[in-house]
Amino acid sequence: LVFDVFTGISQSSQQSINSWPDKGFSQPTFNPLGGSATSLQQIQGQTNSPLPDPSPFGNAGWFIDPRFKNAYSHQWNVEIQHQFTDNLVLSAAYVGSRTRRTDNNGAANNAVTPGAGTPEEVNLRRPYPYQTTMFYSLSRGKAWYDSLQFKADRRFSNGLQFLISYTWSKSLDLGQSGWFTAEEGPGGSASLQDFYHPELSKSLSGYDVPHFLSISSVYELPFGKGKPMLNRGPAAWILGNWQTNVIAQFRSGQPYNISVSGDVANVGNAVGWWNYARPNLVGDPKISNPTSARWFNPDAFSVPVLSYGSFGRNVLRTDGVTNIDFSLFKNVPLGERVSVQFRAEAFNVFNIMSLGAPNGLLNQPTTGQVSSLAQGINPRQMQMGLKIVF
Repeated sequence: LVFDVFTGISQSSQQSINSWPDKGFSQPTFNPLGGSATSLQQIQGQTNSPLPDPSPFGNAGWFIDPRFKNAYSHQWNVEIQHQFTDNLVLSAAYVGSRTRRTDNNGAANNAVTPGAGTPEEVNLRRPYPYQTTMFYSLSRGKAWYDSLQFKADRRFSNGLQFLISYTWSKSLDLGQSGWFTAEEGPGGSASLQDFYHPELSKSLSGYDVPHFLSISSVYELPFGKGKPMLNRGPAAWILGNWQTNVIAQFRSGQPYNISVSGDVANVGNAVGWWNYARPNLVGDPKISNPTSARWFNPDAFSVPVLSYGSFGRNVLRTDGVTNIDFSLFKNVPLGERVSVQFRAEAFNVFNIMSLGAPNGLLNQPTTGQVSSLAQGINPRQMQMGLKIVF
């Protein structure tokens, strides 16, 4: 059982989340020590007035639940290991967790139900008609994680060492994975369509990666002094003491959202930087041969009218990621205490350009287009160097 101590709360208190009552309220300082008396200005409409307006809740702001609690997570695992040889161990494990009370935020005080109506009629459908939409953080988030993990570990022997691991997993949450910029949450925060029904946003986490295969190996070529082949003469000096190293990763793409701009549900959402709504599904969004210019089919969606969209959260996925790094070393002994190591290294040796997430906002010139590589992927880089060991 693990509890989150919310270590960033002291930093948050200096910013919008924990300022009181929220970041939208003026908190002026009057009559500082040594200063002259500050004259009072008009009450109504003056942001620097020390006295509140008749209703001080007119501006949208960012609030945090005064009963906000620290998150906690139950985590467990069961593992079986078997040693097949002196150097080879295979293992299989089930790893799971259930996390509760994570930060789950959204546009509060929207109209409880979508539908037609003038702005005045929409206000009457709000829980607090005198207050506009406010961004509200609650400790009501939930997350689920289950995985099967397999590993083959061979210790270095006879010039060979390798570690192969594979994970088959599934991660679900109520939208709060957007906090980690893993999905299209507003400004990196949670991605809820309906604040009053967060359970309807339960879906794959933005960082869900169902398949992940990782391979690393070190192999010394069997040539040279002390090796089984070509261990004498010039061939031993030229071909001896070479070592190859490989690190390879293959993983599934990550989920991403499709969204529409504007208050299409007519719930009075005044958080202008948040495209909260998802579209309706009217066709097949998948393309047989997706490219960076058209990763999904935008024509498969329509903009909802006075309602929330029917398309689920995080249904589509980005490109799978493949990255292989390769290096070649040669150790040249110069006496008993000094040696020189030549290193040639290539990162992303096959120059595989795994793509990042496309623009998922509908009705844009770049809708469906991918303009970046997957996280951690760069074009091929090569370098060489010498290292003296003494």
